[in-house]
Amino acid sequence: MGIKNLRVILNQKCSLAINNRKLENYSGMIMGIDISIYLYKFLYNNNDHIEGLTRLSLRLLKNHIMPIYVFDGKPPKEKDGTLQERRDKRDILNIKKNIIEKCMNFKLENKEGNFNDFKNLIIEDESTKSLIYIIEDEELKSLYEKTEEDLKEERENIDKKIIYVKHEHIEAAKKLFDLMGIGYIHAPCEAESLLAVLCQQNLIDGCISEDSDILANGGNLFLRNLSPEKNNIEEYCLEGILQSLELNQDEFIDMCILCGCDYLPKINGLGPISAHKLILKYKTIEKFMINNSKYIIPENFDYRKARYLFKNPVDLSLIGQMNNNIKITKPNIDELKIFLKETKLKEKFINEIDKSLMNYFLNIDGMHKIESNSKITDYFSKK
Repeated sequence: MGIKNLRVILNQKCSLAINNRKLENYSGMIMGIDISIYLYKFLYNNNDHIEGLTRLSLRLLKNHIMPIYVFDGKPPKEKDGTLQERRDKRDILNIKKNIIEKCMNFKLENKEGNFNDFKNLIIEDESTKSLIYIIEDEELKSLYEKTEEDLKEERENIDKKIIYVKHEHIEAAKKLFDLMGIGYIHAPCEAESLLAVLCQQNLIDGCISEDSDILANGGNLFLRNLSPEKNNIEEYCLEGILQSLELNQDEFIDMCILCGCDYLPKINGLGPISAHKLILKYKTIEKFMINNSKYIIPENFDYRKARYLFKNPVDLSLIGQMNNNIKITKPNIDELKIFLKETKLKEKFINEIDKSLMNYFLNIDGMHKIESNSKITDYFSKK
């Protein structure tokens, strides 16, 4: 996800542009949040994304920060290869989970069986035989020799790695935000791309995500490592990064492409430090390619298309319909408490909602920016 190993060069060259800050420093600001990573994270942690999103939202609201959650839309076709790789990995994990379950059942039902019997069972089964060509005999044997408890633990670990965000998860999150009075939008593209555009246009004050594509897309203020458990966040200032790297935004985009991104295959052996040096020297990928004698460039290395996607991530003609979704409304505290009773949320957070949620809203300056004179709505309505 994001620009490959970008943090290596940022940590080395841009320490002054990366800071750990208290959330209270962003009091009164409107923050767009790429919700995708949090859906997966909270489902992974305790299989209750509503509990996690509630605590996350309360953390922001009590610091007088107005959150706007952004759901992913359709990614560009140039990302198909990356997405297929991820699907392939999940497919392999699903097959391995199937093998683990067969192993558990085999041991339970065949007290006199042995490894070869188990292997033949796997080979004969259409749903698992394909993994025999991927997994080594030793690994399969090691799996077979595990205790029942170890097998259960491994199955649970795989379950966490193959979490799927389903339609019902998204609908439940939307219901939560409706009851809390928090705004959300569905991006016509990937969420981080829309966030960057909103930030460029000063429609939001910052972007909260874990995807470093936001910087390549031109998001001025990128915040990461947000957690419901702590009041700190990691801040990346794009202007400071460009100054530290001695690059303009166009050159930075070309450097990110050479580092490796989701839109095209990576150049083997070319890491972030070398990518930075090459762009400092040649300024553009075109000039690097003319002078390149060291690296083998993949045949389908369409860097021009990747560059275009970073510079023009959003078709603005598609987003005028979002006007009515960019808003703050009065929270329905009574229904919210009933809704949250079905979750794993601790009683102390229910009490916090009951006693303090309305005050959180009244203390957020950013709320009044949206309700009374929405620069976001004005922006979209002109498109």
